[in-house]
Amino acid sequence: MILFLRLLFAHLLADFLFQPTAWVIDKNERKIRSVKLFYHIVVVTVLSTLFTLDYFSWRIPVFIFVFHYLIDLIKIYFKPSISTNLSWFLFDQFLHLLLIFWISALLDESVQAVSCEIWGKLSNPDVFIYVIAYFLIVWPSMVVVNLATKEWQKQIAESGETNLSNGGKWIGVLERLLVLTFVLGGQFQAIGFLIAAKSILRISVKSEENARIMSEYVLVGTLISFTIAVFVGIGTRAILQL
Repeated sequence: MILFLRLLFAHLLADFLFQPTAWVIDKNERKIRSVKLFYHIVVVTVLSTLFTLDYFSWRIPVFIFVFHYLIDLIKIYFKPSISTNLSWFLFDQFLHLLLIFWISALLDESVQAVSCEIWGKLSNPDVFIYVIAYFLIVWPSMVVVNLATKEWQKQIAESGETNLSNGGKWIGVLERLLVLTFVLGGQFQAIGFLIAAKSILRISVKSEENARIMSEYVLVGTLISFTIAVFVGIGTRAILQL
């Protein structure tokens, strides 16, 4: 397991601390012709080799160099033009994490044991019940909240109020994730703190009428969101007999 942790630490250092913004810009602009991309791969490889403390194994530097390079090329060539795309950043890091885990599993028996344990847990029905519960409160619930508040959305748009793009959607997803986690953990009082925290929301408005419409819209959306998350959480606890 220590090999996995060492490689992960080397990856974090190389990707976030020793990769200047100028290198990232150069990679995105010059793609496979970027010298800075080559520098970055060399840094990742050198750090990974140094941290493993195994300087006679050829597999770690070769695998890290080749596959890290391929993953970065995939991201550079296939990601949308928007450089701040969060989904692609998370996907890229997920691939790097898988690579590190695969290399560690090849060389470290303890990582192989962890891998077998993970596969064993994935065969447990309880895991799928948790996954389905979280899936429900993210995507299907997003559709329900959106449809339920459609009329108020039109009213707010007609009043001339503007919001952050997708800001409400992400706030709703995050609050439902928190509420479901609190319910599954039996921390019902924490939901009260979450509601109290949201009550300090300040809305910039142009008139009192707009303030009332926006406040009611936020309140209705929040209550629908919380209600869905609480009922999904209670249902999940009942199924799992928690």
